[in-house]
Amino acid sequence: MKEKIIMDTDWGSDQSTQTAVLLSQPDRFEIMGAMVTFGNAAHHYVLQNAGNLLQFLGATHIPYYPGSTEPSDQPQKHGDHAFGDNGIGDVIFEPATRPPEEINAVDYILETLKSNAPQTITLLATGPQANISRAIQKDPETMKRLKQILIMGGGVEDMPAADRPTRRGNIEPDAEFNFNQAPHDADIVVNSGIPIILFPLNCTHQLTLTPKRQEMIRTTFKDQPDIADKILGMLMAPQDLERTKFGIDPVLHDVHTALYLTAPQQYSGRRGFLTISENGRSDFTEDENGTVFTMDHIQSADKLFQIVLTSLANILLK
Repeated sequence: MKEKIIMDTDWGSDQSTQTAVLLSQPDRFEIMGAMVTFGNAAHHYVLQNAGNLLQFLGATHIPYYPGSTEPSDQPQKHGDHAFGDNGIGDVIFEPATRPPEEINAVDYILETLKSNAPQTITLLATGPQANISRAIQKDPETMKRLKQILIMGGGVEDMPAADRPTRRGNIEPDAEFNFNQAPHDADIVVNSGIPIILFPLNCTHQLTLTPKRQEMIRTTFKDQPDIADKILGMLMAPQDLERTKFGIDPVLHDVHTALYLTAPQQYSGRRGFLTISENGRSDFTEDENGTVFTMDHIQSADKLFQIVLTSLANILLK
């Protein structure tokens, strides 16, 4: 039986890889819909990116839904423009021919959960958690029909940094971007009782776009250099910030939610509880009874990157 997937994201640069991994295995995964939230760019950019990227990936059959333009409890914060003004490295795509749906993201997910059997839908959440938080606040019992939520967010360990001794976050020294942009919403989600699998910065930083991997992309798409330029333009957009703050190559963040579904044996972690402070700092307490399973390590970055590269080729070189 296929795993039913709903995506909730700010449709930034890494969505090309995350979505391609799922699309490349249609016998295993069914993307039911894509919800849009503010994040790396303002909502109108993000909504446009969702349609354009789905079209770029040949997935115009997937409906996409407008969502939150700001956190549920405060105005939107200013980001760091790590991915340019449009949230995808200022890369330009052909405008989508399929428009967004009229129903909003919160109503979409609640209606979808009600019309499907409990614990049959997995939610991938790779942006600020405002849509999911609003749905939980509106109808917590229906949201508990989710099988699980896979979240890219937070940072539960201090990591070596370039601009200071250590960092736990990328937008602030101790706060990761997605949780920082809507900390109250993130706290509601991770403490909702819904099973959570978390991919924090200390996990995602183990998969970077090294020069060797950049060249692998160019080689794979040697006959379609425009595609290679678009992929690399998106994925390499934050390289100056990554080098300034952490001294590393650009990081592949969001794709881990899809890679885990594809190759769970590549990941290991701990179970416990998560608390999120007002600025988005995340603190993890290990407890075998906890509802949050945070990933600490990946076994082979090379194997995971090969899945990403093969998936992009399978989708874009048809």
